Amino acid sequence: MPGLRDWFLTLVALAGYFTVVSVIDPAESIEPQRVEQERTMDRYFTEQEQQKLLHTLKLHSGDPMAARDYAWVRMLAYSGLRINEFRLVNIGDALAALDTGYLYIPKDNRKGKKRDHSVFLTELLREAIRDMLKLRGDCGADEALLVSRHGTRMTVRNCELRFAHWAKTAGMPAGASPHWLRHTRAMNIMLHSTAKDPRGVVQRALGHADIRSSGVYTQTPREAVENALAEIDRPQRRVTRAALRRNYEGRAA
Repeated sequence: MPGLRDWFLTLVALAGYFTVVSVIDPAESIEPQRVEQERTMDRYFTEQEQQKLLHTLKLHSGDPMAARDYAWVRMLAYSGLRINEFRLVNIGDALAALDTGYLYIPKDNRKGKKRDHSVFLTELLREAIRDMLKLRGDCGADEALLVSRHGTRMTVRNCELRFAHWAKTAGMPAGASPHWLRHTRAMNIMLHSTAKDPRGVVQRALGHADIRSSGVYTQTPREAVENALAEIDRPQRRVTRAALRRNYEGRAA
């Protein structure tokens, strides 16, 4: 039989357990994740916005810097890469991608530095890479693919400022950044892929280590919500059987 001391120690342990349980509110750990998911669902471009952004860039592509921006924005849009991953791509990497059909991103250039990543070259991505290479001319394989007007590798901040300029010019939502193109790539896959598991395609395409990171894109997109609400509020003309009868009689007369 347990003694008094044993009972006392058991009660102390139980008291400590329930104190911890009462202090840790599950909602507190879930809330930041939910908020981040909601923010993500506001940070992508609709199809109309994508077309308008690229059209705006194309209109100004007679300028060398605008032509460069038009090419790298398309590369981000069709690859889903993070801006830092992309800006570290060298000319040799781009040439190898055209040869192998995959743009290889070593883990050292990726967020977290844990896993290598490769991006399949669709025709649109291949075209954007070719345009970038044309702009770089006869440069060495170890030189940066994306450079500033001074010929140095562009920084993340440089890219963000250039993108902000074009986003404002095209009338994009406030706060739009290059990372929106990554979210947009995922949303395009979810909305248009005929694959059995589009979420799995998003995981592979974006290089998510955990498929749960891809789950945020399964939520209803904002344009679907807007269209549904607009349809509900649109005045509907009710056609009654009596009206159909009058129409019939009028045609028969």
